[in-house]
Amino acid sequence: MSFHSFLARYAVLVLAAVAVATQTADAQTGDGLVSVRNWTFDQLYLRPDTDLTRYRSVMIDPVQVSFRPDWNRNFVDPHASVRRLTQDDISRIADDAAAGLQSALSEAFRARGYSLVTAPGPGVLRLSPALTDMYVNAVEDLYGSGTTKSFTKDAGEATLALNVRDADTGTLLGRIVDRRTAAQTRGTQRGDLIRSPLVTSSFWFEDLFRKWSVACVKELEGGKAS
Repeated sequence: MSFHSFLARYAVLVLAAVAVATQTADAQTGDGLVSVRNWTFDQLYLRPDTDLTRYRSVMIDPVQVSFRPDWNRNFVDPHASVRRLTQDDISRIADDAAAGLQSALSEAFRARGYSLVTAPGPGVLRLSPALTDMYVNAVEDLYGSGTTKSFTKDAGEATLALNVRDADTGTLLGRIVDRRTAAQTRGTQRGDLIRSPLVTSSFWFEDLFRKWSVACVKELEGGKAS
């Protein structure tokens, strides 16, 4: 083997080793979780050698809600028929979203036989859910006159971030991150659009919360990272 051939092969081996090391580092987060392949969520992380199937009780922290920074200020209204939301409006939407996700999670876990508890203890999973970058297309109820109707392709969108801990020790066991759109239509014609009053948006977000919650239970019931 010539010296140049040896160098070429050595370089290939070094690059391959670097690539493997980089992939391993990317798969593990700074808090000890590893990325797990799944077909449900954008991101699913579990702690290695953790068996979540042994937990049959859950406590659910209050849901934290935050909105996308440009929400409530980036629309263009040439007729001045829409007012921006007040702080009371925003607080009401946040409270409704938090209550909706909290209820959906509780119902989904209860339906699968989990006991809902309010205090940490052995064998209890502690769920800390959050809705981030939430954007709600629900302006029709805020029109000054009752004659204008608003239509949109979807009711809005949000990102679910759910941290899962051992309630007794506080050890972080898993994390779910997933962004979805509520009631997104497939067509582009006028008939494919949906009305966007606040009550309609609330319905579609509640539907999204139920789907998220059922999916969370399913993944955690099968959650075992090797």
